[in-house]
Amino acid sequence: MRLTDGTTRARLTLAVDLLALAAFVLAGMRSHRSSGAFEVFARTAGPVLVAWLACAVPFRTYRPPGHRSLIWTILVAVPVGVLARTAIVGSPQGWRILTFLGVALLFLSLFLGTGRVIVSLVSRRSERLHEAA
Repeated sequence: MRLTDGTTRARLTLAVDLLALAAFVLAGMRSHRSSGAFEVFARTAGPVLVAWLACAVPFRTYRPPGHRSLIWTILVAVPVGVLARTAIVGSPQGWRILTFLGVALLFLSLFLGTGRVIVSLVSRRSERLHEAA
């Protein structure tokens, strides 16, 4: 099964969502003063990206991109990715994982929402330019 519906908008949305996920991880690394090592990035971003892409198929997140599928993907992929990341890294523990999960859900939603607004604006502008031509 294909990840997108093949449209330019779906492909652009997928690319922007993946950039938003990567930007979230980089922002977290910076705020926690983690080194910029690829290993730190990979073990943090990897589980979230894998969970995201695995959820995007059954939720049809990019077939076509929509609000409902995005919300379901966030609600399932982020907790799965965060818990997988915690299993790999070993922190946070106990009740702190709930705080970590809440922060991840909030800030990833903001990063993804910002990206989706940008895609929407670019797509509308592109459509208007094609109509005028």
